[in-house]
Amino acid sequence: MTDKPQDLQDRLLQCFGAVSALLEQENELLKSGQWQDVEKLVPRKRELTQLLRKLLSPAQVRSLTAEERASQVGPEMEAAIKRFNALVKANDDLLQSAIAAQDTLIKLVLDDAAQEQRLGYGASGSYTVGAHGGGALALRGDF
Repeated sequence: MTDKPQDLQDRLLQCFGAVSALLEQENELLKSGQWQDVEKLVPRKRELTQLLRKLLSPAQVRSLTAEERASQVGPEMEAAIKRFNALVKANDDLLQSAIAAQDTLIKLVLDDAAQEQRLGYGASGSYTVGAHGGGALALRGDF
């Protein structure tokens, strides 16, 4: 079922506003490194973006005449779309930075763990570097 042009515009503006508000909240959380709180927003973000897709579906748009479609993109809608696009771009940049930071942290932890495996005590009881073969335990029969 399709909406009347004004109803569709009102619903689109409301949806763009809700998605934009959520993106602003997510972007602030990403800036402050609160990644677990970002994860809590994912279900609502998914729900709102699905609603936006539905409102922008070809079936909805096709039901409008060319004049009705042109009238939908007034100054208020243009501003909402411009704000949404800017927030999406900032969100993408912040998410990419968060992913890069987590990758760096994981590499540091793995490198540190690998370094610890290379350090330890040798068979004679002295401290050695690189004497361990992959962390395996070997029993010696010369005691």
